[in-house]
Parts: sequence; structure tokens; C-alpha cells
Amino acid sequence: MVKDGPYTIPLHNVNTRELQPKLAVQFRDQTLAVYPANLLPPPYPFPYPMDREAAIEAYQNMITASEYRRRRAAGMPLEHEYINGAMSDAPIVQVRLSKAEAISEKIMQYEFTSLDGGPLPAATAGGHINVLIAPEFLRQYSLSSDPDDNSHYQIAVLREDQGRGGSALMQRIFTKGRKVFVSRPTNHFPVAEGASKSYLMGGGIGITPMIAMAHRLHTLGADFALHYCCSRAQDAGFEAELTHMPWADKVHLHYSDQGTRAELATLLDYQAHAHVYTCGPENFMHAVLDTAKSNGFAENQRHMEYFSAPDIPASSNHDFTLKLAQSQQEFHIPATKSATEVLIEAGVNIEVKCADGICGVCKCAIVAGQVEHRDFVLSNQQRQTHMILCQSRAAQPDGILEVYL
Repeated sequence: MVKDGPYTIPLHNVNTRELQPKLAVQFRDQTLAVYPANLLPPPYPFPYPMDREAAIEAYQNMITASEYRRRRAAGMPLEHEYINGAMSDAPIVQVRLSKAEAISEKIMQYEFTSLDGGPLPAATAGGHINVLIAPEFLRQYSLSSDPDDNSHYQIAVLREDQGRGGSALMQRIFTKGRKVFVSRPTNHFPVAEGASKSYLMGGGIGITPMIAMAHRLHTLGADFALHYCCSRAQDAGFEAELTHMPWADKVHLHYSDQGTRAELATLLDYQAHAHVYTCGPENFMHAVLDTAKSNGFAENQRHMEYFSAPDIPASSNHDFTLKLAQSQQEFHIPATKSATEVLIEAGVNIEVKCADGICGVCKCAIVAGQVEHRDFVLSNQQRQTHMILCQSRAAQPDGILEVYL
């Protein structure tokens, strides 16, 4: 896999060597494991730990072929029926691409529908789904579709030419009719439906969750204003869609190259119980939130969502101890590894997706200890009781953190 997306000839020679017939490998030196059906992960492509110890025990308890035939002839039940959950409980859904349309030079808009035409799992305004582009690429995208319409999901993807290859590959292979896997919707960026007014500030591709919020607020009859901000009008792929919405009178377009750049100090007019939401480039979001703060919006009235991990100064790591409250197990976390890496290696079942501190999947409750928070999803208030394990660490060298998974 290379950054422009296609599968191609490996960049380096594969590691080959001749057979070694004189190697003295003894059976007694080997630890063998088998994974019968009941030990396999759920039947969908989603991170799930394999239980090696159970698989070693399964190997040791294997029956002979003749014993297997005898049991089947006697009508005895299968030894290893699948027990890891029904497909209806799967955290992901197989969908079909019903739309793949370019709305600007670098932005593709996609719609997903269920394979049988039925409703998809419910979503809420500000929610997102994870899309399995390829085994190497599981990516998170905000939903822009109306959360009250579960006949389809809609997302938009900006091709990042200097990225890690996921968006480029997606735009190359995601064509109409393709079957793909997506997660059920989750939401770390909810809209306060009881707000006196909602300011929806979208910068570039960050407009997508704002569109879903606007749909929901319009349905509720709530007061809101949606501001779509782009450096160049030619990059504003959502203009045609926004100006034809039933709530088009709430839409305001701001293009720097046309002299209509958003005057944030004027637009973000404070009123009691109003909320500000922003998503887009890091500088844009900080400008929105800094202005909102200056205009009187309290912390719990200012909301932001990262769609990629921002550039941050390098941090110095140190060793610490992580204690699990539910099992009283303790794990040494070296400076070279994250807490989630150590837990997974030890066989602890913890879900990790982005590993960048932006998706919130590995959030856990803080029981005791001081935390150095390095995430981009929790608010300051949430950080008092929770932490993101894939990035955050103990605040002090050799400190002890107790958490509840």
C-alpha cells in the first residue's frame, strides 16, 4: 500500500530465504493453538481480541477423526458451535453505496443504504460512522444526512493528497453499487436541542455535521444559523445543496476570496442558553471558540469536533502504572507504549479505533490518580471524570492511575 491509494508492487524486496533442512525443531518445544468456531471473533471485520490461551487448551483437547465420526453417527451435538453473538448484535452493518458523486475537485459525497432496502440503525445529529475502506483503513466520517431519515447515511470525504492514503483509496474504489461495512452511528458531538439559539460554524469539509444538526433543529422548529466558511468559492462543494434546503434562509456563505469572510465577533451574538458548534481546520475552530468565549459564551456552550488529529508539540513520555478497578490488575506502561497497547498485548478486551485521541472509543472512567490528558474529544468538564486511554498518561513519572473500563 502506498500513499496514492493503489495496491502495487512492494517498495522493498520481500524477506526470502532457503529452506533449512538441518534445523532441529522438536514437537515438545512447540506451543500449538487451534481456533474452532466457538473461539473465532464475530463474523464481521471489526477489531476483536483472539484468546490464545483458550486456543492452546482447544488444541490439547482435540479429538481424533474417528471419534468425531462416531459422535456424528450417534447424533451428538457439535462440539464447537459458534457462540460469539448473532449478526443482529454486530457493531457494524453491511451497506450498499447508492450514491458516489463528486461535488468539488477534491470532495466526494457518498450515500449508503441497507442491502434489503430497510431502515438503517438510528443516528443523532452530530453523530458519525466508521467506514471500512480496506483492512488497513478504518476511517471516521461525520453524518450529514437528516438524522430523522434512517433510509440512508450520507457522508462527504475530502481527498487528502498528503495523508496516509485512506481518502485517496476510498475515492478510487468506492463506486456506486459497492458493498461495504460501516459501524453503527455513535455521537461525541451532540446538539443541545433545548438551546435558545444554535450557531453552526462549518469550515470547509467540517460543514458535514452542521448539516445534520441543521436538519434536526429545523424539525424541532428551533432557532439556528448555519455559517459555511471556505477560503475559495470554487472549493465550496456544498453550496448548491445548502441553498436548496427547506431551511435555506438560515444559511450564510462566507468565501475569503470574494471578500465575504465571516466576521466572527459580529456573528456570534451572545444570548442566554445559546450554543456554538464548530468543525473544520484547527485554526478556524480555535478562532470560532476564542471569539465565542470573548463574547460571553461559557465553556459548556462552546463545542468543537476534530476530524483529524492536530499537530501538537512532541511530549516526553514516562513510565507509569495502570490499575483496573474492576479486576484489580496492575500493568506497567513503559514510556515507549500507550496504555491501550499494553492492555491489548495482555489480552484485555478494549476497543481501539483511531489511536489518535479523536474518536473517543477507548474512553474510561478515572477512579484515582492524576492524568495528563492528550485527547481531542473530551471537554474540560469530562476530563475531571474520564480519560482517553490511547493517548493520555499519568501526569507524574511512575505515577499510578486507576481506571474503570
